Amino acid sequence: MLRTIIRTAISIRRAPSLDEATREQMWALYAPHHNTDRAEFDRRLAVLDEVALFSRRRDGTLIGFCGIRRRVVQLTGGRRVAAFYLGLCYLQPAWRSNAIVQRMVLRRVLGPWLSPRFDRVYFWSDCLTYRPYLAMARNLREYYPSRTRADSAEVREVIAALGSAYYGDSFDQQRGTVRKRRPRIKGHEAFVSATDLHDPDIRFYMDRNRDYDRGDGMIAICPVSLANVVHLLGRQLRKEIVTRRAPARSSTATMRTSA
Repeated sequence: MLRTIIRTAISIRRAPSLDEATREQMWALYAPHHNTDRAEFDRRLAVLDEVALFSRRRDGTLIGFCGIRRRVVQLTGGRRVAAFYLGLCYLQPAWRSNAIVQRMVLRRVLGPWLSPRFDRVYFWSDCLTYRPYLAMARNLREYYPSRTRADSAEVREVIAALGSAYYGDSFDQQRGTVRKRRPRIKGHEAFVSATDLHDPDIRFYMDRNRDYDRGDGMIAICPVSLANVVHLLGRQLRKEIVTRRAPARSSTATMRTSA
């Protein structure tokens, strides 16, 4: 994570402020991997509140982006939660598993999380493939739905409120999924291999979102909590230590072989 922070930059901008050159770069990254056209891409971009742009520090090259929508949900009993949607996302494969999106989320939700105006803050996604769901399962202690813990009453209410507000009749409240008219993700991005099926979290996603192969999404949410932040940072620190030790072990093995 530390190495990635040095090598990459994150800029969060208001979606309406994006210039045409930036939109063209975003489309060039997005188009080869999604079943959509430029007009639909622009329509989806227009409903976003903000866009996080990910770039290489050394030359400013765009390597990915993620759309953000904000909503305040009033719960039964008067509790208020802030919900941040992540969607219209793409990150080049070489930069995945580097916690870039997680860094952006921490940066964006820190203010609302510390604000007394909200009882809780969530971020969420309509997961069209297992990848965004797996990122939650791998990096966070608490996320929903989960194969290891039941949804709380609050979680069910938040998911129901978000699903109804954003997707209307396309939202299946019983399953927490969103019906799509057609697959948005191209096959090479949505492909599930035999090796993938050994992962219990991927199997859970596929069982919960049984029509994923026709393009349906599954709403997954995560509370912004101290436990989740500590878990995320701890996991990234361990990955950093393993990464730094690997070249040292490789060099030692090479020296022994040469000797």
